[in-house]
Formats: sequence, structure tokens, C-alpha cells
Amino acid sequence: MSVIIAAVALSLLTNLTGVLAVSGVTTFNDFNSQSGVACAGFPPNNSQGNGIFAAAMSDLSPLWIGARCQGTQDASKCDGRGSCVNCIGPACPDEQQCGHCFNIRCTGSLDGEVVGSCSGKTIKVKIVDACPATHPANYCKIPQFGGTINPREACEASGINAFDIATTARSQLSTFQGNLNIDIEPISC
Repeated sequence: MSVIIAAVALSLLTNLTGVLAVSGVTTFNDFNSQSGVACAGFPPNNSQGNGIFAAAMSDLSPLWIGARCQGTQDASKCDGRGSCVNCIGPACPDEQQCGHCFNIRCTGSLDGEVVGSCSGKTIKVKIVDACPATHPANYCKIPQFGGTINPREACEASGINAFDIATTARSQLSTFQGNLNIDIEPISC
């Protein structure tokens, strides 16, 4: 009887896990090259220990909890060619996903690449930073401000679960060279 109960419990857990996964996109960032991150108490390192990679979540993501990051989109901070001239980012004092972990799995190339593939592996990321829509390093990249980057690939698309994941995780997820479509699942750290 206990074997049947355990099998049913495992089946329910497997089904629940599938329900919790949502789609999203990922870009890649070298956290080691940053001077700090939005989440107090977390180091700006690609590795967060125990095989966990650093990540930032877009404040426009449906998974984001708390108020959006402060600031506005100011065209005077953009050079009109996709870069910012005043790259100071906004404060994100109400980011409530700091320290939470997610499993990430590649589902395909976001950029339409035909060479490469997803690895089939799942990696774990920990939110240590924000990817604010009001940061000039993000919004200056999009066409509205003279850049050429799709808003989905710059943390600028409302309703898209966008993550900026440590560059060291790219090879674990796929052999694609560009950004990825992903499945995202909350998990304990």
C-alpha cells in the first residue's frame, strides 16, 4: 500500500512541477565584470556556489515580485546608436526575488539560429541582480532609442519572463551563440 501511495505522490509531484514551469528568454551577462549587484549581500560573481549561476530578472517579468525599479527612460542618456552615455542604473529597493533560485532549460534559439542546439541540461540560477527597464544600458539598445536590439533581448518587453544569466552558463545550456528561449521553474536553493 505504501508503494502505491509513494507512486501516486511522485506522479502528482511530477505533474505539479510541469505546471510550475513557464516560458521565457535569456540573455547573458558577465557578473564578474560588474562592480555590484542590486541584491544586497550577494557578490557580483558568475558563480553563486554549488553549481548555481548568477542571474538578474527583468522588472517587467511576470515572475518579478515587488515594485518595479525606480527611474525613467531618458533619451539624453543614449548615444542614438545603441549605447548609453550616462550608464548609471536605477535603484531597485523592492526586488523580492533576491536569493530565490530557478531551474532553467533551453528550448531553442531566440535569434533563429539554425546551427547549434539545446543541450537538454537544466541549470540552477540564483537571482542576485535586477535587469531594469529603466536602466540606460538596457533601453538604449532598443530601436526606440536608436539601438537595434529586440526589446525581448534587453529586458524591455512587458509580459516576458526575461533573465540575464551568467555567461559561464551558456555552454551548459546550448551550443547556440546567441540568446535563448527557455523554460523557467522555481526551485529551492
